[in-house]
Amino acid sequence: MTDVTIEEMPLPASLDGPEGAAFAEMVAVRNEIEAAAVGNYDLAETPAVILAQNSNPYEPLRLFVARGDGRIVGRSLHELQSGDDLRSAWVTAEVLPEFRRRGIGTQLFERALEIAVADGRSIVQSFAMHSMMGGDRIDSPTGFGSVPRDDPGARFLAAKGFELAQVDRMSRLPLPSGREVPDAPPGYELEQWVGATPERRLGDIAALQQRMSTDVPLGETDHQPELWDEERVRDLDRRRLSEGRHWMITAARHVASDSLVAFTELVTAHDTSRPAFNNSTLVLHEHRGRRLGMLVKAANLRLLKESAPGHPSVYTWNAEENRHMLDVNEAIGFVPVGYEGSWKRSLA
Repeated sequence: MTDVTIEEMPLPASLDGPEGAAFAEMVAVRNEIEAAAVGNYDLAETPAVILAQNSNPYEPLRLFVARGDGRIVGRSLHELQSGDDLRSAWVTAEVLPEFRRRGIGTQLFERALEIAVADGRSIVQSFAMHSMMGGDRIDSPTGFGSVPRDDPGARFLAAKGFELAQVDRMSRLPLPSGREVPDAPPGYELEQWVGATPERRLGDIAALQQRMSTDVPLGETDHQPELWDEERVRDLDRRRLSEGRHWMITAARHVASDSLVAFTELVTAHDTSRPAFNNSTLVLHEHRGRRLGMLVKAANLRLLKESAPGHPSVYTWNAEENRHMLDVNEAIGFVPVGYEGSWKRSLA
């Protein structure tokens, strides 16, 4: 291979034209890297989905690609999260397996790291998918979960001075699910919708999304409380519409206050050969202990069967220390199929 060049890739306004074609090539590389980590293409996404996710104005992102011999062979990202107090940034570097151990990942990582240093960040963090391989392990500092020490992502990040901060379990549920929907406990009712959030529930969903940044286990990652309002929920719904996917939400309403106190999300591609994904799930801590997590998850699976049948499976992610939600998932039928590590490095 000739010399590799690292260049920034601006997010295209549209997938039509040369910029859109280059972005689609980058997404294809992303999909190959994910498949190498998990052993299949279940996590592959379309350019429309990745463009919508990367175009979040509340979580600014800069994207870089490595090119060699006229093709993209790797990518890196520099990301900020809403509510960030200028302390940390998320930096990811990924390279196709056949081009690793040539210094390309280091070049990509250092390009994104330059931004964090220039912005005065004191912490950089990174995600990495990890295989189910055996052998020596790196334990999570939470006391729950571990990743293989010889996993490529673990080797790379450890060599860059990162330490493991948390382990998320990736779980898969074969469909159809036979789990019955339990009765709602006294004082609670279900609300469900497909697509955009009903206008009257924008404030409730904003509150639930904000609590996702404070009420779930975060391990030793540096997460700041996120700021959500009705306009941010509208923006999320607009971007989700542009993905070309099918979104289903089930929430539990506290009757006395007429407020939503638990919710869960499922998303599917229109292609029924593709899996579904269970994204955010939360029960406000003041309403826990009433099996609302099981209620909304089981009801959303029923909604999936009714509104978008035929998909082979559902994937979800949970912190290994989130024993309550793992108990719910295991009772439904989810089984572990992989792990994602959150890693942290101090720049001070």
